[in-house]
Amino acid sequence: MPRLPSRSLAAAALLLAACTPRPATTVQPGAGPTPSPSAAPSAERPRGSLPPVPARGGPLAIDVVYPDEGQALTTADSNFVFGSVGTGGARLTINGQPVEVAANGAFLAFLPVPPNGVYDVVAEAGGQRATARRTVTVPAAAAPSAALSIVGGTLVPAGALTVQEGERVTVRFRATQGATARLVFPDGTSIPLLPRSVVQRAEGFQQDVSGQPRELTEYAGTFAARTPLATVRGTAPVTVAPLPPGAGTATVELVRGRDTVRTPLEVSLGVLRAGEVRVAVAAGDRPDSTVIGQALPGTGTPYQWFFPVGTVFTVTGEREGFYRVRLTDEQEVWIDQKSLRLLPPGAIRPEGTVGTVRVVPQAEWVDLRLSTSDRLPHRVTVDGNTLTVEVYGARTRTNWAHYGPEDPFVRRLSWEQERTDVFSARLEVAEPVWGWKSFYDAGGTLVVRVRRAPRIDRERPLAGRFIAVDAGHPPGGAIGPTRLTEAEANLSVAKRLVRMLQQAGARVLETRPDTAAVALGARPLAAERANAELLVSLHNNAFPDGVNPFTNNGTTAFYNAPQSMELARALQHELIAELGLRDLGIARADLALVRPTWFPSSLTETMFLMVPQQEAALRDPAVQERIARAHFRAIEAFLRSRAR
Repeated sequence: MPRLPSRSLAAAALLLAACTPRPATTVQPGAGPTPSPSAAPSAERPRGSLPPVPARGGPLAIDVVYPDEGQALTTADSNFVFGSVGTGGARLTINGQPVEVAANGAFLAFLPVPPNGVYDVVAEAGGQRATARRTVTVPAAAAPSAALSIVGGTLVPAGALTVQEGERVTVRFRATQGATARLVFPDGTSIPLLPRSVVQRAEGFQQDVSGQPRELTEYAGTFAARTPLATVRGTAPVTVAPLPPGAGTATVELVRGRDTVRTPLEVSLGVLRAGEVRVAVAAGDRPDSTVIGQALPGTGTPYQWFFPVGTVFTVTGEREGFYRVRLTDEQEVWIDQKSLRLLPPGAIRPEGTVGTVRVVPQAEWVDLRLSTSDRLPHRVTVDGNTLTVEVYGARTRTNWAHYGPEDPFVRRLSWEQERTDVFSARLEVAEPVWGWKSFYDAGGTLVVRVRRAPRIDRERPLAGRFIAVDAGHPPGGAIGPTRLTEAEANLSVAKRLVRMLQQAGARVLETRPDTAAVALGARPLAAERANAELLVSLHNNAFPDGVNPFTNNGTTAFYNAPQSMELARALQHELIAELGLRDLGIARADLALVRPTWFPSSLTETMFLMVPQQEAALRDPAVQERIARAHFRAIEAFLRSRAR
């Protein structure tokens, strides 16, 4: 299963966010009826199905795999519990509710979360009885109580905040309904914070379809930032602007009848005067590093812009540990403060020009070179055969657009000044773009390297190809009811796929060739540096708290760059045809293993380890071979479709 960038181990198991809980009052059915011992072995199973769970008759012993003792759940409604009792045919109850036990002793339940956080587990088999207790932490109610109160952690903004003079600052929080609220400044002036109804929707894998949106009451209001503005408390803003003179604390006040609740607005507010900016440079630990731009600050928002080291930005504000940087007069993005180095006050705002645009053909790629006067921010997008480079804050001086020596790969080169502060260059090539990368060279020229597709033999599409195979995790990863780890299952399938690819004539890079952990970021980097032509990352899935695993499990293939979509489609098609699990469709996602643009890449989530039948199948060498074979067929089909 995928791990999202800069997320925790829980995120690596797709336990990446609290979802809106789904009410449930009964135990859902398990992964199918318990098979008889005479069921056909997996090697004889037809395509489109999984083998039955093999029978096990070990000693009765309760092992609750999830949740852990003391686990802090992210849902207070219903959640899954899974583990094993050591033997098939056992009777199992959790908090008095019957739970199906698979033939190998594994179990999976989706139950109401006990208000006291205590799960009492009782198993019986062969005249024996076993008990276990698991105690978890249940989240506090998401809505305020009937007593007048402000919901903790909902008052924003908080921490360091820097804005432009006159910019509107929004203050909001959730609190008891039917009250009157206002923000009181230190000088006694105030603004009303008016109630409004907001909808809270779940985010994350399958959470948007598994949970119901909630309607909440929020109080909100805005004020214009001004200098000096003594409304703050806490630490000074992070170096963008000095704290305005004066002292004092702005206070949020909530009133209902004779009751009043007050709390300080814990924010350090800096105000940049009109025309005042700071300048920053993208910094990284490697020359080929990139810094990431997001539409909103904070974790959980998608990565949409990738800027090479050395790019120069105009900083217009800060919030939540991110700097806001200007791309154009109409567009700003947010970059983690740790990725930027601020220049001294007074540095000139980066505005520049693009001069000569030149195509330089090489054996494996063509370079599109743009002579820029400064290392300005830019963005590359691909649509089929056309690659577009937008240079922000740039005006044209482009008298010369050189095609270079005649090259059948290069069809058309064009440029235009789309807006006053955006220069665009477009390169149309003879076939769909295979891959690309962009960087500033030592002389400050912006280079966009467009990769030629490999020469593929339609009859033997894998012959001579260089494929990167990634066995997902560790670190992190999911785990099943009988404690099969995702890392084990992924490696077993990957080894079989590697053998098949090599037998078909491909060279293979294994990003994790053994059981040793490999850092997430090191995997795609190794594939890029080795100049792999394609990458496939093998995973198996898990759900975040609150998602019903019985109704939401299935198979998914992920991609990110447009040139990778057809690879994801091919993988999804073959896995569904081979295993017959629910088709969750392909999905574009911001995952580290599919983020590279230098080659097509896809990440597969074949099964869900928490489902007993699927975990048992992943232990079966014959099923591992079938999963590998489905990946092999998909890679072969994708390459054959690109043969010339």
